[in-house]
Amino acid sequence: MKALKIILYILLATSLVGFGNAFFKEYHRLSDESEARGEAMEEAVFDDKPASLTSEDQEMDRGSDTSDGSPTSPSEESEQVDEPKEPLDASELADSAEDQGLDSASDTQESANAESPPNRIGWYLGWFVFSAVGLGILVAWDVIQASAKKSVDLIYNDDGGGTEGYDLYEKAEAAWARGTFIEAIDLLRSYLEINPLQQHAAIRIAEIYEKDLSNYLAAAMEYEEILKQRLAPERWAWMAVHLSNLYSGRLDQPEKAIALLRDLVERYPDTAAAMKAAKRLKMIDEAS
Repeated sequence: MKALKIILYILLATSLVGFGNAFFKEYHRLSDESEARGEAMEEAVFDDKPASLTSEDQEMDRGSDTSDGSPTSPSEESEQVDEPKEPLDASELADSAEDQGLDSASDTQESANAESPPNRIGWYLGWFVFSAVGLGILVAWDVIQASAKKSVDLIYNDDGGGTEGYDLYEKAEAAWARGTFIEAIDLLRSYLEINPLQQHAAIRIAEIYEKDLSNYLAAAMEYEEILKQRLAPERWAWMAVHLSNLYSGRLDQPEKAIALLRDLVERYPDTAAAMKAAKRLKMIDEAS
């Protein structure tokens, strides 16, 4: 599983960098081509000379040749009189020039499109986004897992002990689910031998004695051993409150309950459990 995760990290990171680089290169290429096409169209429209102007110039040149003093035949004169040339309108010249310029620009654009490689910017962008999202999900999952593990360690692992033999703990829970409570307790004790700092297993043993086997004395003894361990203040305080409830309730030992509550208030007065214990002790003192 770890090797697969490393492979996914490598693939997604490589894909992110590769397709991101390809996307930006394609973007710049398309921008350059668009700018070049615009310049080509402007040159084609404004710089090309219309063919009609050239033919008119030729016609004018022929007219100037006849005016050099050479004789003109009567037939030619009659033809020139009978069929006078109409002057070419300036707007028609402009339209003709514009049409020819646009045709030339269109040809230039078609030529550029034929030579340009296919546009793949959308394909690159899609894979870039997919890689970024996949990598983000993978990183977020690892962060969540690390945070969850750290939280569990803070709750159940007061001195930073290891978690070797965790399969024993899982087997114990499976045995508890089957209703074989004694087997579950034995497996939990084996787990505690390997990981003595994992006091959540000891708490689980006490809970099975109390809730599943209704053996309150054995549960109280387990809680007493738990309170001898070095625990976080809040955790120790709530274990003390729970044991005090067992003393005053099922075991009918109110003296032990009161003594434990006083010990709690004195040892960890700033905890929420100690404040609750102080209120209870005040009620007991007022009632007595």
